[in-house]
Amino acid sequence: MPPEASDRPGALLRRGLPSDRDAVRAILAEADLAAPSPGDVERATHVPIGEVLTVVCEKHLELVGVLEWRNLGGEAEILDLAVRIADRRHGFATLLLKNFLRQAASSGTQHVFLEVRESNAPAIALYRKFGFQVTGRRPNYYRSPEEAALLMRLVLEC
Repeated sequence: MPPEASDRPGALLRRGLPSDRDAVRAILAEADLAAPSPGDVERATHVPIGEVLTVVCEKHLELVGVLEWRNLGGEAEILDLAVRIADRRHGFATLLLKNFLRQAASSGTQHVFLEVRESNAPAIALYRKFGFQVTGRRPNYYRSPEEAALLMRLVLEC
């Protein structure tokens, strides 16, 4: 994925690099999401099935957001979508998700799945805005604090 300018002034989307690891880990930790293991930040230009891919959003050369996903053939799973607390409510999560869904649809992905904390109303509202539907619930899925996960799914029109 070549760097892509966005409609947000100063924002740029690009593939995550190994050098982004610490910033990605900090953003995910701040959002109470699991940080990737060392080496998990995407380095390749292809999308093999099962591989975790990372897309980052930069604003004025600083990482402000991250979307990590796994290619499952005709399906994709969003593992993490997070924006630094100081940069929330400026459209960066929308930008990351919109770009991801556009690329997923153009590559033939038919379904996108994710889990989200049941109490994360802003994230649930964002996913619903894009057409995701709740398909299930996993009690006690998250730890610190213990909480249920909502399972969500989006059917893409290719």
